[in-house]
Amino acid sequence: MKKIIFEIVFITIMTFLYYIYSSWLDNSKDTDSTLYEIFSPFKLIILGSIFTIVYGAIKTILFYNLKNLSEYKKNLRNNILFEFESTLDYLDSLKNSLIEKNMNKIKWYVKYYSNIKYRPIYLNLLIDELASRMLSEHDYGDLVQSCNLAIESIKEIFQKEKDRLGYKKSENLFELKRVNEYYNKNSWIVIKFYMTLFNKDIHSDEYEVNKWKITSLYILRFSYFLYPAFFISLILFISIGAGLYSQDIVLSRYFYASFAFCVFLVASSLYLSNLIYNARKRHIRIFWPHLMIYLGFIFLIFLDIFLNIIFSPILKSSTEWYESDLITFLCYLVYIVLSTMLLSFVFSSILELFEYRTFSVLNLIFNIIIPICLFIISFTLNYFSAKNIETNKLYLINFSVIFVYWLFLMVSSRFIVK
Repeated sequence: MKKIIFEIVFITIMTFLYYIYSSWLDNSKDTDSTLYEIFSPFKLIILGSIFTIVYGAIKTILFYNLKNLSEYKKNLRNNILFEFESTLDYLDSLKNSLIEKNMNKIKWYVKYYSNIKYRPIYLNLLIDELASRMLSEHDYGDLVQSCNLAIESIKEIFQKEKDRLGYKKSENLFELKRVNEYYNKNSWIVIKFYMTLFNKDIHSDEYEVNKWKITSLYILRFSYFLYPAFFISLILFISIGAGLYSQDIVLSRYFYASFAFCVFLVASSLYLSNLIYNARKRHIRIFWPHLMIYLGFIFLIFLDIFLNIIFSPILKSSTEWYESDLITFLCYLVYIVLSTMLLSFVFSSILELFEYRTFSVLNLIFNIIIPICLFIISFTLNYFSAKNIETNKLYLINFSVIFVYWLFLMVSSRFIVK
């Protein structure tokens, strides 16, 4: 999730800087022709670089499953002929060793795991969990149930793949579902896997933490419904806007800002409907209090978009090139994106706390406390700058602070503990 956030921010900043550079060049053309001739060739180079970055980001954000699909299909024949059965034999033997509590055999199977070819994400998680418990001398009796889940899931997928090759009835979006089950950490099989971990009576503390972990996997699926929600809301608002415009009704900021709420409501409705349906179908428990807290945080992100549109200051007119109408409009958009991504970054950091089940003071300070403090300061400055009708300084200071912070965060992210 953080990778996507950084890519969105990076594209936003690069595009904004390009337009600043372009406007500066256009201004230099009239004031200093020599300067224009020196720097104008770089304009196309920068533009080409931006398109390359955007193309790569779109592949990552929207089409990352296509790469996994190609990899999955490439190995499918060997998996059906050999690897499904090999993995099932391995899991049966591992399960028996867990039942017998034979530590030497368990260690051997953990070591041998690298030789297994068919290794879906939930199987990787099972072996990682087993290895971690062995190192910490933790009870691993409940992993027998996890083994059973992995065996049943692989058998079911194996049968479905054979049925498809035999031209028997197949489910819709068959290949994409198999890819999702094989690679994605928020697949339903992975969620069921975490449901099998930590006996409530033996591991009471871990059981409570695991609720947050499972719910974080639920909430990651929310992003799937943002795309249809966006287009549904867009069609709805275009229709309503066209109707109001035909009646000579001026569309206010509240109309445009409410688009964010519409996207949230539509996405939430689709998400909850899908979640309840799959929970009943797959016999998965939903931890509603935890889920509502996560949804509340997502609501805050959309509320931030709404308020930023409402409180966007009307910048004062100026003859300077850097305060043109286009750059002013871009400043609005860039600020909204950076502010929204700041809250999203905090939310992603909170999810990671439960994903990795580790606590780091450095992580807490850099990834949660500082961004929250900056967001509060930035929102306050934005509010007062909207009320200030005499000067742009407050808004420009606010914009510069959040802009520089994101530049710092992107550069330093490699050196900050996740």
